[in-house]
Amino acid sequence: MKKYVLITGASSGLGKAIALELARQGQNLILVSLPNENLPELAQHIRMRFNVRVAAYETDLCQRSNIEELVAWLTVSRFDIFYLINNAGIGGSQAFERADTERIEKILQLNIIGTSLLTRLVLPFLLKFPQSYILNVSSMAAFSPIPYKTVYPASKAFIYSFSLGLRAELSEKGVQVSVLHPGPMPHTPENQARLSKHGRLGRMATVPLELIAQIALRQVEEGQSVIIPGWTNKFGYWMTRWIPWSWRQPLVVSMLRKEIATAV
Repeated sequence: MKKYVLITGASSGLGKAIALELARQGQNLILVSLPNENLPELAQHIRMRFNVRVAAYETDLCQRSNIEELVAWLTVSRFDIFYLINNAGIGGSQAFERADTERIEKILQLNIIGTSLLTRLVLPFLLKFPQSYILNVSSMAAFSPIPYKTVYPASKAFIYSFSLGLRAELSEKGVQVSVLHPGPMPHTPENQARLSKHGRLGRMATVPLELIAQIALRQVEEGQSVIIPGWTNKFGYWMTRWIPWSWRQPLVVSMLRKEIATAV
């Protein structure tokens, strides 16, 4: 039996870093991303470099019908999937009153609905194994409200809650669910420019993608439920637990207003 890991949002950023790390470990992969993001080229590169099996599937997971078609393809292709990594997600910073309603809908469709539906439809594949895994990618944003992002942290808070509830439900069936909370990730020029506006604080919270991938995969193997890579992010997590939002709010608003003002 050739076992596979299914990774969404795999063409770039953290998804790509996770795919490369898993391939280095000898895992066969099913990579999913939006069309026109050079996914077939990445799949071929991984095949040649690591000598593992790699399948590529391009689709927009914001659409329910596309998720159903993806799962139908997985079924017809008879892939034995023992590991699902829900990495695909979108966000951004903008004043809510100026936010495009289509963009708001996409964040909710992909981060919440897409993740939930794909997990449900891939679950029968995972249950065929005595031990299987789900890794959902949330964010440090899940632990606190964030003005000028609003919908994004709320969607990532859903992923956090969803993952822990699912972990409790599926543990006796041999499916281990973990949730990853990375901090800022400068994987695109846009993100790099945005993080530079946060100065030293933004730089301190940034962990290299390759290291996040290594930490996440290792801690999944160790059975960790909540994964927070980087000491700065761990410190930030405890700050959100112990410092009231009313105290943190002025600092967060000030930081995000500067980012928005520079972007305008």
